[in-house]
Amino acid sequence: MKKTSHALGITLILILLLPWLLAAEETGNSIMQKVMDTQAATSSAMDIRLTLIDSNGEARERRIQTLSITENGLTNTITVFLSPASVKNTRFLTRERSDGNDDQWIYLPALGRVKRIAASEGNGSFMGSDFTYADMASTTYDTQEADHTLSGDAVLLDRQAYIVQSVPRIVSPYVKTITWVDKESFLPLRVEFYDKDTADPSKVLTTEEVALVDGRWLTRSITMRTLANNHSTRIEILQAKYDIPMNSGYFTTTFLETGRTQ
Repeated sequence: MKKTSHALGITLILILLLPWLLAAEETGNSIMQKVMDTQAATSSAMDIRLTLIDSNGEARERRIQTLSITENGLTNTITVFLSPASVKNTRFLTRERSDGNDDQWIYLPALGRVKRIAASEGNGSFMGSDFTYADMASTTYDTQEADHTLSGDAVLLDRQAYIVQSVPRIVSPYVKTITWVDKESFLPLRVEFYDKDTADPSKVLTTEEVALVDGRWLTRSITMRTLANNHSTRIEILQAKYDIPMNSGYFTTTFLETGRTQ
């Protein structure tokens, strides 16, 4: 009888400790791998509202469509501006490379030609937004491209989050990033970007809304803010479809220049 009671006691303790034990097993790398896995898809199509907000609160709205396709573990993304007229038909292509140095091109209708984005232009603003060309490329969530260290946890947006510091292994405009990752959805809730080894970040990306749609966690709205000038860019995903048939012809410089896949 005593042995049975002792065994039941141990079992009860293990059950009570199980959530803590599972959480303790997480590392910076395992968390960021789950961030990548959560957002992974063979293809995607998104309708997006992009809003530029100056320090006085004045806003300028853009409507864009973004398509992506992942083949052999590498993701290609095409972004097409739909409105207003001043930026309509601007097209931007990013092709991910295995060495982390992505290839990027942009088509500006006013120039009537495709321009390749040089590595030295990575810090340039993408279409007047708070996102740089480097930001539009692949993230440093990849465990092969950065060293990730779990530094603690916190509550953000009333959600439990891990805090992970990431130091890039590859050439990057940032010396480090600090990411708050939702423990339930493994979506980033906040990212601080440090372009110098200082106590304060240069930019902060915040998530305003996440949602569970058809069994998949999605980020509905995010804002990137540049602290130096208090300018910000809000991205709202109005519609998103994943793992759908996708014409690979969209991800070519031919499509960039002509707007046609053939």
